[in-house]
Amino acid sequence: MKSKFIKNFLLLTFSTLIINIIEMVTNVYITNKIGTTVLGSYSLIMNVFNFLVTISLFGIPLAITKLVSENDELKKDKAIEMSSKIACKICAIISVLVCIFTVLNRDLLVSFFLHNSTSSDIFIILGASLPFIALTSCFCGYFNALRKVNKPVSYEFLTHVIRSTTIIVLLKLAFPAYKTFAIGLFLSEFISFLYSYKLFKKDIKYYAASKEKVVKKTIVKDIFRISLPLSFTTFVRSGLSTLKHTLIPLRLQKFGFSYDFALSRYGIIHGIALPFILMPSIFINSAASLLLPEYSRYFASNNTEKIKKLTEKIFKLTINISLYISFIIYIASDYICFKLYNNIEVSYYVKILTPLICIIYLDYIADSILRGLDLQVSVMKINILDLIISITLIYFGIPYLGTWGYILVLYVSEYLNGLMSINQILNKARINFKYFEWIIKPLTCLFTSFFILKLLHITTNNIMEVIICVLIFTLIFLFLQFLSYKKES
Repeated sequence: MKSKFIKNFLLLTFSTLIINIIEMVTNVYITNKIGTTVLGSYSLIMNVFNFLVTISLFGIPLAITKLVSENDELKKDKAIEMSSKIACKICAIISVLVCIFTVLNRDLLVSFFLHNSTSSDIFIILGASLPFIALTSCFCGYFNALRKVNKPVSYEFLTHVIRSTTIIVLLKLAFPAYKTFAIGLFLSEFISFLYSYKLFKKDIKYYAASKEKVVKKTIVKDIFRISLPLSFTTFVRSGLSTLKHTLIPLRLQKFGFSYDFALSRYGIIHGIALPFILMPSIFINSAASLLLPEYSRYFASNNTEKIKKLTEKIFKLTINISLYISFIIYIASDYICFKLYNNIEVSYYVKILTPLICIIYLDYIADSILRGLDLQVSVMKINILDLIISITLIYFGIPYLGTWGYILVLYVSEYLNGLMSINQILNKARINFKYFEWIIKPLTCLFTSFFILKLLHITTNNIMEVIICVLIFTLIFLFLQFLSYKKES
């Protein structure tokens, strides 16, 4: 199991790295081509669309992952086949209904959420992509549960290549920006669906050969047992999230900004700075997606000792990696942001947001572990509480604090969400958080390394100087870590 997990982790990490590079190049081109105001408006559109995607999924992909991984652990092949097919059919019906609703109510969606800032026609294209996204997500849940991550990786890679290529080509041909994004998304999701369906159909045949008896009613009950509570809380969370992001430019406008300038601030922070600091999270995301089925197996077999030991190792490793990444981003941000976006303001916000990296990365891991331990409803409750507090702060704080009010919301939101999720795991696995070993020790090594680097007065005006700074900082940090562990032993 260990060797397969490591193999899948490396495959997922490498592929996600390539995908993130493709996304970053596309994002840089889009930002320089259309500007931060249109980017901010597009980010709002995608928040509304993600809400519609959430409704279309109805918690079914997670139900597939949990049921398939549990049945795989118990060697119930026929149950794997039946639960996967039934769940996919349910998800297809729901997503088609949401698609019809989206197309019929497109004018209302643009008016209520986007304040008529774009044509409603794009929601015809976006709505048509919902069934393909939903079913592809179901296939992904199936393959992840069986540790066959190479298959979802292949069609996810295909999706991003097609989407990025389509967007860049259409923008070069001076196609309208919003329709370009919608067409790129639809085309990539449609082709990805065709490819993933072919893989799923071929793979499921192995489990269909089993002759064990399976009760369909039981499977349907199991699917809705997982998806219904999850979907309800997910709808509330996603709806609140959409409202939260819609409010941000409006409340910035109350501070005194024009709506276009407010969209620009939102575009810089949410569309550029946040994705920039989250790009290295590929390592964390890869591990998180693989941990869910593993924890589901341990939970199904009631292996509490394994859960405890694995969680302690994961927490320690995640904190060390994320703290190191935050310092590297801080050191290199001036040069990289100016080179990529020709905008030093992006670097300013990136530096402000770097202290969020550790808690965000930990939250990714914590959410996957909680879902694997059948605590997905707890995850949603935490997210809903976080969103209610965030919306309150946005509504009352941003009109008085402006952009700094938005930064405050991000800090309160991420730390509240992350700490509550971590506390749930500590209680469930009966783990004592080791503050000195997991946080104080690596932070001491990192700040000492950063202080020594500053004493050397090395500038970061070109790529070679940036590389030298990062290498020196890394070597000092590793040396200090080595000394601390040697002293401990």
